[in-house]
Amino acid sequence: MNLQTSGSKIINMKQGMLLFLFLTMSILVRSKSKFGLDLGIGLKAGLTLNKVNGYGWQGVYKTNPNAGFFANLNKRRIGIQLEALWSQSTMVTDTSFHGVYAQYYRNIEDSLINGSFKFQTIAIPILVNLKLTQFLWIQLGPQFSSNLSVLDKNKILKSGTDIISQNSYDVIGGLWVQFGGKASILRVNAGLRYIWGISNINNLVHERSWTNQMIQLHVGISY
Repeated sequence: MNLQTSGSKIINMKQGMLLFLFLTMSILVRSKSKFGLDLGIGLKAGLTLNKVNGYGWQGVYKTNPNAGFFANLNKRRIGIQLEALWSQSTMVTDTSFHGVYAQYYRNIEDSLINGSFKFQTIAIPILVNLKLTQFLWIQLGPQFSSNLSVLDKNKILKSGTDIISQNSYDVIGGLWVQFGGKASILRVNAGLRYIWGISNINNLVHERSWTNQMIQLHVGISY
């Protein structure tokens, strides 16, 4: 991936995020004023623990940061939440990587066990909030992710090789703890979710499936 292509992709994703957030906020604010629902808009940040399942990779969790925006609109027992979330993930090779993907490999003498890649994504989750209590919610829904960049830290692959598919889809299940109820001041929240990757992110050999599985933890504030 050359710098010009990468830069254009990042700019397009930022423009898409801004448009998404503007439209989302407009719709939710109008819904609040019309129906008197509980609206929350805020920021969140935390940690992502991810592992890539597939031949050639170590199936171990690696820790990286995440951060983003969210907006939710809730009735007494149910609601909807939209997010724009940046996160980073790590992939670590095992002994089989070189043998399977040799045609994409640089001239490295050994099999380079523990070689790593880091990739950054922008994700848009669309979640249903099921409120067990005013303070504890179950969250379920799909997520669309777009890859922004990949860092080949150990210079494993030949120049210009794109290892990760640009777009992917996931399914989310998690818990959200909301502190402060419907108070008009800033409210604090915390959450835990598991994200199942349902798309093959292998951009080298499509016949071999790689899926990214994640555990995300966060704390945030909303108004």
